Amino acid sequence: MSQDNTPPRDGSPREQGEDAVDPAPTAPSGLPPAPWAPPTDGQQPSYPSAYPGQQPNGSEEWQPEQHGDPVKRQRLVIGGIVLGVLVLIGVVIWVLLNLLGTRPEAATTTPSATATPGPLPRDAEAKDFQVGDCFADFDPNASKARAVACDTEHSAQLGAVFTYPADDSFPGTNALRDKGREVCRTVKLNAAADNYVLLQQNVYPSTTSWDRGDRRVDCFIVVDSGNTIKENLLGK
Repeated sequence: MSQDNTPPRDGSPREQGEDAVDPAPTAPSGLPPAPWAPPTDGQQPSYPSAYPGQQPNGSEEWQPEQHGDPVKRQRLVIGGIVLGVLVLIGVVIWVLLNLLGTRPEAATTTPSATATPGPLPRDAEAKDFQVGDCFADFDPNASKARAVACDTEHSAQLGAVFTYPADDSFPGTNALRDKGREVCRTVKLNAAADNYVLLQQNVYPSTTSWDRGDRRVDCFIVVDSGNTIKENLLGK
């Protein structure tokens, strides 16, 4: 709406009488009419609006409400969808890795000087050999061997063992031979080994012993002949 901001005049008709007429002020010669001068006959009064943005008839101009850039909103929605898809893919991959992960092979026994339990010397079954055992008159083709104290004369010492999982199928002779060489590469010898000319001897299952449950691949440190070793040769 419009508001009359015309400044008050000095005096009023009521103070000068009911019939008093306040003469209209005149502007000095050569100057434009005062902004508060009353309108002339036939001229509509014009008052400045008290509220910027309003129309002269008092109605406010309507401005449409802004709800944000639709392109920006669309990009945000697409970004959220992409992020959700990536998260879902990550979850699926994690589940598949847990369900389809391969079973690790049995670890190769770390070389150590752990002797076969029981009094020595004693005859031990091949399945009971332990890393660090020393054997006199060792025969790799025999199912038993004479275990002795390593500070006594012997011809072989068990350096490392690898055991296949019980439910594995027979891998073949060549694969077993390669596995034996791999196992021997893990053996660590001490300084006393420099006193001897040593060889490696691999012992692994045949098809027959595999069917009976034999899953061991053994690596022995041996001398060419005789019980000439008189000390432990394995490093810690």
